[in-house]
Amino acid sequence: MPLIPLQHDDIPLGVPLPWHVTDSESKVIFERGRVVDNQPMLEQLLKLGLFRIAPEARNEPGQGKQGERTTTSLTQIQLAPGDLVQLQTLNSHQTERFQVKVIGFHAPVSLLVTAPTNGGKLAFVREGQQFLVRGFVGKDAVAYKTRVLKTNLSPFPYLHLAYPDSVQSMRIRSSARVSVELITAVNHGGKQIASAKMIDLSVGGAKVLSTSTFAELGEEVELAFRINPAGLDVYLKVASKVRMVNTDEQSGQVATGVEFVDLSEQNRLYLTNMVYQNLLKDSL
Repeated sequence: MPLIPLQHDDIPLGVPLPWHVTDSESKVIFERGRVVDNQPMLEQLLKLGLFRIAPEARNEPGQGKQGERTTTSLTQIQLAPGDLVQLQTLNSHQTERFQVKVIGFHAPVSLLVTAPTNGGKLAFVREGQQFLVRGFVGKDAVAYKTRVLKTNLSPFPYLHLAYPDSVQSMRIRSSARVSVELITAVNHGGKQIASAKMIDLSVGGAKVLSTSTFAELGEEVELAFRINPAGLDVYLKVASKVRMVNTDEQSGQVATGVEFVDLSEQNRLYLTNMVYQNLLKDSL
């Protein structure tokens, strides 16, 4: 089911909760009717991310499965200041994508976002230009078409984007995998034992190709690779357990499937952002 991120004002102290409060994996943190009265604890949990289940307009068989698209409003989606969204140019010979940050909105007029940049410089954006807005809220990919109402440079560069009548949303499973091409070092005992190419990635694991077998089923290795979630340059070293070894039919190389183990919350967040970022290219 779609999750709605909660802000500080959504959980008043000393008042029974009108709904279950969950984490990003839909695990219940506070049950409906619970009275939250510990301010420091609430502040820490909000930093990690608290959500509630979005109300369903209708109960149809299969609703909420990955691949099923639904139409909703931007108000129901509840994009919040600080959320990252992607702007993709429309009606252009060359498609460009920019990562921008939500500043706020004034329904039903406009959504305010930071001005897009390219190589550290402001990208040229004209009023009336059309974009496809893509983003993630909870576990749902959302998208809608918009146009630039106004560009502003003061007191900082930002855009007014037309507020949409509706948005498309689609559930993304936490096990969703994306195709990648990442140079990967395979380490064991503190030393590199092989070089490989990662060809698909999920939050829970990956598949890599190598010229020879570097580990047997059940053995643990460390994969080291570089990713760019939300424009950040991150070098990850992830403990991994080998779950599959076979020959890739297309390349003839050894394909090794691994499960990531003992992921830190920070690395899990990086991987989640990386997977979602790649899903944005094809979803909706």
